[in-house]
Amino acid sequence: MAETPFQTLTPEGTEILIEPLPHVRSCAVGFWVRRGSRHEGPAEEGLAHFLEHTVFKGTEAYATPDELAAATDRLGGHVDAFTGKEVACFYGKVLADQLPELIHLLGDLVTAPRFEPEELVRERGVILEEIAQSEDQPDDWVSELFYGGFWEGTPLAHPILGLRDQVSGYGPAEARAFFEHTYRAPNLVIAAAGAIEPGPFLELLKPILDRLPKGTAHTPEAQASTRPFLLNVPRKDLQQANLVLGFPAPGHHSPDRAAAHLLSHVLGGGMASRLFMELRERRGLCYQVGSYMSPYADTGALQISASCAPAQLRELVQRTVAECARIREAGVADDELERAKLQARTSLVFSQESSSSRMFSLAHQAIHLGELRSLDQQMAEIAAVTTADVLRVARELLDPAQLGVSALGTRRGADIRPKDLVA
Repeated sequence: MAETPFQTLTPEGTEILIEPLPHVRSCAVGFWVRRGSRHEGPAEEGLAHFLEHTVFKGTEAYATPDELAAATDRLGGHVDAFTGKEVACFYGKVLADQLPELIHLLGDLVTAPRFEPEELVRERGVILEEIAQSEDQPDDWVSELFYGGFWEGTPLAHPILGLRDQVSGYGPAEARAFFEHTYRAPNLVIAAAGAIEPGPFLELLKPILDRLPKGTAHTPEAQASTRPFLLNVPRKDLQQANLVLGFPAPGHHSPDRAAAHLLSHVLGGGMASRLFMELRERRGLCYQVGSYMSPYADTGALQISASCAPAQLRELVQRTVAECARIREAGVADDELERAKLQARTSLVFSQESSSSRMFSLAHQAIHLGELRSLDQQMAEIAAVTTADVLRVARELLDPAQLGVSALGTRRGADIRPKDLVA
């Protein structure tokens, strides 16, 4: 059984979370920066992601990408990074005896990147290729179109990868400036789980914490408001139209977060979900359809995604809107809610069963919820949701007047129209 997580805050504001797992022989460590694409200024779009790439091009201890790659391979485990809307993360998983080397490598990435001009030029080209690849993948691109429309005029609309024209101009000066005002002690969370003892782990962190720039954390982000919109984007090179419909939804701190997640499960979370049965099994309108929550600090979206032949797009949208209206009017059945709860509990338990998943869970709770909650507490939150709660939340969320819709690959005669969004 896992021990109670160890939690401390350094005098400079860095939060450290450690969960010893006596039954495993691996360690997972993540250095999390509480800053993502929504924290970029108007001239900084894509810089959080740009930094995630370019710190791997050389540090003070590992002068070249080749040295970093060799050091990573010597660990025998896994090292990676990602950037989101509200965080960036550098993490790894190794056997317990490789923990000191992993800490040294991750610590160097977040405190001592070199930003060599020639290396940044090469990596900038890689990032531009990544942007092009995203544009070529319709399910990725239709989601970007949704974010751009739903949160238009707010930083949440920024593509995480950035805009091609801006990224093309980024170099050492821009990277260094963003790094120096972002990678600071109060913005860092260090989470670890596995075969780890808190005392020795803190000793390993000490030289890294000593190198972190001090100073105050950034002010909280401005609240992001959503807006209804309808966007049809033709693409002749696609055989299918790709679709995202989204309603405003609770953020991480909302007391309705569990009910909203269960509502999403009932709507499109599995093979017995309302939308899967109606759109695929009964009507044959599509191959895949699903719904999911995208929560953030102060806002969120309940999103429905699907793809189908352009000629069937309008019917698919009309039937999706009608299904949302039925739930909004009558709520969900007891057996539907119980299936959704079982799915949620199962997913939660599965997410606790490795050192890496435990590390990610610790960081998520500390950063997004502001507290550490036991598995029993999380299960109890799911169990407490009633059909009345789901009905109330459905009536608040599934409001067609607040619906945002992006469609990619539409063709003349198959474009979604405003009247299709009214049940």
